[in-house]
Amino acid sequence: MSNIGGRLISIRKATSDLDRIAELLEAAKATYEHAIRSAGQYAIELNPADADLFRQHLEVIRQQVPNTNDPEEWKTLEASFRGELRDFRDRSAGQLAEMRGEVKAAVDTMQIFAEAVHQSGEDHEVKMHGAINQLKALAQVTSLEQLQAGVVAATSAIAESVQLMRKSHQLAVAQMRDEVRLLHKQIDVERRAVYLDRATGVWNRQKMDALIFRHLEGEKTFIILLVCICNLKQMDQRYSQNVVSGALKALLQRFAGMLGENVVLGRWSEDHFAAILEGDANSAMSISRETGSRLTGSYSVQEQGLSKSVNLQVSSGIIERTQNTTAGMLEQKIQQMAQRLSS
Repeated sequence: MSNIGGRLISIRKATSDLDRIAELLEAAKATYEHAIRSAGQYAIELNPADADLFRQHLEVIRQQVPNTNDPEEWKTLEASFRGELRDFRDRSAGQLAEMRGEVKAAVDTMQIFAEAVHQSGEDHEVKMHGAINQLKALAQVTSLEQLQAGVVAATSAIAESVQLMRKSHQLAVAQMRDEVRLLHKQIDVERRAVYLDRATGVWNRQKMDALIFRHLEGEKTFIILLVCICNLKQMDQRYSQNVVSGALKALLQRFAGMLGENVVLGRWSEDHFAAILEGDANSAMSISRETGSRLTGSYSVQEQGLSKSVNLQVSSGIIERTQNTTAGMLEQKIQQMAQRLSS
């Protein structure tokens, strides 16, 4: 009888513990939902449209919380939440940098305007008319001394008015300079866009050919490090284009981080990327082996508020340019290496 009583007590305790755990889980869910909702409500709206999209993505994540129970599901939810916060922070930082540039240009323009206003004193147009009237009055003067003094005073007033007009026009000149600067910036962006791969933002094949040809004109030995995304076609069939492009951008960011900020990096073909490196084949060989292992793996990409994990399989190889290598020979070597990496 005592054993049965003991078991009943154990069952009651276990039931109580399960109830307690269930209550804690519900409290944790409510807290997580509140945190996600608050992140959207208190987001700084540098760009209202971007902030609205951020809130929509957070709402998609928040709606997943009540049905999340498995630890792996919680990890995915956390990754999605962190990813949205990270993306919104990066976009906001870019918008702030652009706003700082615009504010600086406006401050410079207003500084010129303020100096012109400060130095103008009286209305230069009034002074100009006064000087002209003074010259007209001098036509009736018979005294040479009065005539000379009047001419000097009138010309001084005219010269001062001309100087004030010049300074007042500096505002328009400054505005024009700012417009020209923005126009040049837009032209540079459009000119650069012609040579960029739209999906990843790195140089396209046309630009890479031109850069390689430029390197061939020199006498230095250089290396082409070729990277192949072996399972890119399978990823295209499994994920949306935005997710695949996001994964490729993350891979290329890691790739560029391995090689340095000034590396020349571009898309050679649909599933091949190339980097131009200085040095010899011995040093590049170790870099190639490290590249394949470090770039192969899972990449987290945000899509409509949810985190998607994309596994990319990467292989790499090097092509050395020697002094006797022509452009045609080098391109043939690259094509052969590309076929070898893809097989």
